[in-house]
Amino acid sequence: MPHIQLRLATFALSLLTIASISGCDNTSTLSFIKSQARTIVKMEGTPYFILNTPKNKAYWDHFSNITEDQIKERASNGDGEAAFLLGLVYFGQITGFERQLDTSEGSKLLQEAWRLGVIDAGYSLFTVYYKGIGTQVNKPLALAYLQASAEKGYILSQKDLGHAYRGADPRDLVNEDIQQAKIWFTEAAEQGDAESATQLAGIYREGTGVPKDEQTAFEWLKRAEDMPFNGFLSHRGLANYYEHGIGTEVDLVQAYKYYDLQDPAGAPDKRRLEAIMTLEQVQEAIRLSREWQEEHGVFVPSYYGLEYQPDGSFK
Repeated sequence: MPHIQLRLATFALSLLTIASISGCDNTSTLSFIKSQARTIVKMEGTPYFILNTPKNKAYWDHFSNITEDQIKERASNGDGEAAFLLGLVYFGQITGFERQLDTSEGSKLLQEAWRLGVIDAGYSLFTVYYKGIGTQVNKPLALAYLQASAEKGYILSQKDLGHAYRGADPRDLVNEDIQQAKIWFTEAAEQGDAESATQLAGIYREGTGVPKDEQTAFEWLKRAEDMPFNGFLSHRGLANYYEHGIGTEVDLVQAYKYYDLQDPAGAPDKRRLEAIMTLEQVQEAIRLSREWQEEHGVFVPSYYGLEYQPDGSFK
């Protein structure tokens, strides 16, 4: 693939320049680094996703009925998707292929895939440079790929930028900025990521960097419950909000329901509420919990009449 190698020689030279000065603290130098990194990660092809989901990525499904040689041929002919998938093979991220890892070749293929328009490759390259997988850690370049893929709508990148701006992992990429965190969590949540929605709920409940607004916090949790990606993450928060009347009226039936959906983690909380609820209220909460499980095709042990025991078993 000589055309790829020529472009990557230029890329490598620019990368060495960034890496050689990335330890400086001077603000103007850091601004220069970031601007150069943004130039390097410029995408030439029409942007598109292979899988834009924060769930486990079944990229290996794209290898059904195709050999590694066929993937290599497609990649050499300018197929961005093939370059991306082959890059993952070289990083050992695709099951079913027995080959020696080659992170150097994997990085080249991911860079080519990104150039050709595969947005997924941007997040993979962020991970490579942030963690230093097969190369030196290069956080300005990692941030450039993360930012660029987030701007193009990649959910995982948007969520990680939100965490970074909130001062959580991935750390040491940006200065803490709750307003930016809110922007990126909102972008991801609007695409159905419940984890980002729960983060927004936390921001509004705490009033950190924004006016405290418990009603908005509750509304984000309720929205999160029905989001396609990890909606169950809202259950613990909803149970607490309903029990204590945070952003909504106190509703012990709803609180019990959501604690039940947390089974076995919610078992102690259910026992606590049972002491102040009527039998009819508990039965109604269990009915609502079972109804939710049947509707969503997700079942917890209590659905089958099993209760968590102190020894860790269910009876």
